[in-house]
Amino acid sequence: MEAPAAGLLAMSRPQILAQRIATFLDKHNGAYCEACLVERLVVASRTTMRAALETDSFSVGAGIFTDSKTRKQVVSRRTGSNIAA
Repeated sequence: MEAPAAGLLAMSRPQILAQRIATFLDKHNGAYCEACLVERLVVASRTTMRAALETDSFSVGAGIFTDSKTRKQVVSRRTGSNIAA
């Protein structure tokens, strides 16, 4: 993991998630029960992840998944790809 650029502070995962929840609630002008909020954030995360996988930075294809030794759709990072923050 790279060090943050000068003048920038690194955020922990809980801080990143808290920021994302706050942004979601601000954007949707509402209050949600915990279960509904989690469901909506999961759906939003899946949509964002799928959009990210469609960029040139990743290669998606069939292969043998190393953990379970089964043939599945696998994602790998393309060599030389530069992912902007």
